[in-house]
Amino acid sequence: MAFYDEKTHILIIKWNVEDVLNVRPDLNEEEAKEVLCALANDFDANIGVNWAVIEIMAEEEFPEAQQLFPGDG
Repeated sequence: MAFYDEKTHILIIKWNVEDVLNVRPDLNEEEAKEVLCALANDFDANIGVNWAVIEIMAEEEFPEAQQLFPGDG
């Protein structure tokens, strides 16, 4: 979600726990908060935050379990 604050002339872009959980439903709420904190700490204005960046950071913070055999899930 993004909005422009007419009073301060600032564009504000918000990402929340639900956004992280949409990308990684295997995480719990606390882990999703940790992903958001990591995104804030490593923020790069040249890249920004988008779905792919959230997915990459979530994978860095909480690697998904690897499947042992193709087709396992």
